Amino acid sequence: MIDIVIDGKTIQAEQGASLLQTALDNGIDIPHLCYHPAVEAYGACRLCLVEVTAESHGRKKTKLTTSCNYPVLPGIEVVTDSENIRENRKGVLELLIARAPKAKRVRELAAEYGVDAQAYPVSGEECILCGLCIQVCKDVMGVEALGFIGRGDKKDVGTPFDDLSKECIGCASCASVCPTQCIEVIDTADTRELPRWRAIHKLVRCRICGKAVATEKHLAHLKKTVNMDEDVRSVCPTCRREFYAKQAMAEGHM
Repeated sequence: MIDIVIDGKTIQAEQGASLLQTALDNGIDIPHLCYHPAVEAYGACRLCLVEVTAESHGRKKTKLTTSCNYPVLPGIEVVTDSENIRENRKGVLELLIARAPKAKRVRELAAEYGVDAQAYPVSGEECILCGLCIQVCKDVMGVEALGFIGRGDKKDVGTPFDDLSKECIGCASCASVCPTQCIEVIDTADTRELPRWRAIHKLVRCRICGKAVATEKHLAHLKKTVNMDEDVRSVCPTCRREFYAKQAMAEGHM
């Protein structure tokens, strides 16, 4: 643990940790969209800009940088809100609101920073191309069902060749991390649909309470990757916890 200064306040932080996560853990708000602690940060949305002052070759230098992928280093001083930072965030939000005017969180941030007119051609999108869904699919789930497709103003997130998703397992991890909630998940009695990827999966229901557990392809993936027991895979988390609690009480562990 080392001492750093954020907005004039000295705090202890883990060296090498994400500067953004460190600020958030200490109750210091920095606006962000593309950051999630489950995957490696790469500063896609650039909203989390801060000013960092650090010593370099015996002199202190200040630079504007994204905080999500900037590591905590000894002796750094950080400013999270200044005129320079706000002007740069406004520029970022002008691009984001033009790209995704339907995204509620983007509209909220734009209003907060006084971005009320689009300086660029407006699309009808909600996706901000942050790539979080792609990262989670690949790095956490190990599936690689999604990727960037197209180039320039035609760039988008989709399935390989923008075709029906054969790799998708219906885990809905992509939807859970999406900062603009543009990935819809529709669960019915027997199926789960992700319209954005044109994927429909059969749901497996808990053999105890009847609640949806996961899709058949997701459970098959878990069996292959973590060798999860069939009894565990066919029971929802709530019933699973109750089962283990009763088992522990029966064995005298509680």
